[in-house]
Amino acid sequence: MVVTMKVIGLTGGIGSGKSRVADLLQKEFSTYVIYTDDIARDQMKQGGCSYEKVVKQFGSEILDDSGEIDRNKLAKIIFQKEELVKLMNSLTHPNVHQEVLRQVKEVKSKGKLYSAIIVETALLFEAGYQNFCDEIWYVHAPIADRMKRLKVSRGYSEEKIESIIRKQKSEEFFLKNSTVIIENGNDVKADELRLQCKRYLTPHSGNEVRNK
Repeated sequence: MVVTMKVIGLTGGIGSGKSRVADLLQKEFSTYVIYTDDIARDQMKQGGCSYEKVVKQFGSEILDDSGEIDRNKLAKIIFQKEELVKLMNSLTHPNVHQEVLRQVKEVKSKGKLYSAIIVETALLFEAGYQNFCDEIWYVHAPIADRMKRLKVSRGYSEEKIESIIRKQKSEEFFLKNSTVIIENGNDVKADELRLQCKRYLTPHSGNEVRNK
């Protein structure tokens, strides 16, 4: 039996706090969360479906001593040129997309165990996830707040943060193409964030099964 269950694409720019919102939706709203970055990371490990293609394209210099792909080494190469980023995405996005669809189908086939399925991804539109999502939730935070978070959590310089933000879709694009806007600035407390989510999603009252 295939059950109609809402699929929500959860996105936002770097430092917006997508993970914070995803964690809240999973823990308190009984959702099934699919993290596309985790899938991509697993698929790029040795034996993963993206490993050979990426190594063949970018060479053994991206590997660490154990033969695994070093994401920092890879990033230093591909982020120098936009065409290399597009090439990298063309090698990995189809595999991630296929796995996301597989998980969505599998979860729906098990009945309504969850209030919704969440696809958490920074590259929602680039990867075409909007084509099967019922709603698009955009996690918004002021640029200043995002920069402060990234300086603390990742040690990024202002120049690096600004460079990354310039390469991502604009705030105007997200606001225009999203169904729901979730405000997640540094002044947004947990209770306020919870109330925002509750306006658009009711926690499932059944016996939930956690995916994480």
